[in-house]
Amino acid sequence: MRRRRQCTTWSGSAVGVQCQRLTRHDGPHGASPTSTYDEHWSWSDDDLDAIAVFTGTVWFHRPDRDRTGKTARFLGKWTALGLFAALLWWVDSWVTAVVFLALEVLLSVRRAHFVDLGRFTAGVWPVTPAAPAVIFGVAFALHGEGRNAKRAGIEIILGPVVVGVFSLVLRSEWPAYKRSQAAFDDRQKERRS
Repeated sequence: MRRRRQCTTWSGSAVGVQCQRLTRHDGPHGASPTSTYDEHWSWSDDDLDAIAVFTGTVWFHRPDRDRTGKTARFLGKWTALGLFAALLWWVDSWVTAVVFLALEVLLSVRRAHFVDLGRFTAGVWPVTPAAPAVIFGVAFALHGEGRNAKRAGIEIILGPVVVGVFSLVLRSEWPAYKRSQAAFDDRQKERRS
């Protein structure tokens, strides 16, 4: 495989950054301050000092980095888990195999995932590293802090992850929250256009 490298073109002295696209790329040059920044600078070969700012990130992804090892480990792990689930199905039942695979997927979560269900949200997220080690636990999510806070939902702690379902706001505050959210969405649409 031929190695492709980063474009070597630098912008003018106003910003002074190197293009983060690949060599021989199509279109203008681009660079972002960090890989998670929500804007990037763009310039052309015609005028290196004419810098334009656009939304989105330009992140130089190195294609020469070996990804086959990572893919092989991923496929090997899931092949072994699938074989073990098939063994569980054969020895016990299909319910045991499905529960095993579901728990394996849940316990492998490394970042938060949420699904909005109207006023409620369901999600799974990693346990805070500062929290005490718990193998299994049940807790209540609360609106606010202190003993007088109202219950928002339930959380189930399964080792390194938490699975929870809770309401975003109290039932009495839901209409005002929806109006506020609609006004925010309208402001965002006006900004984009």
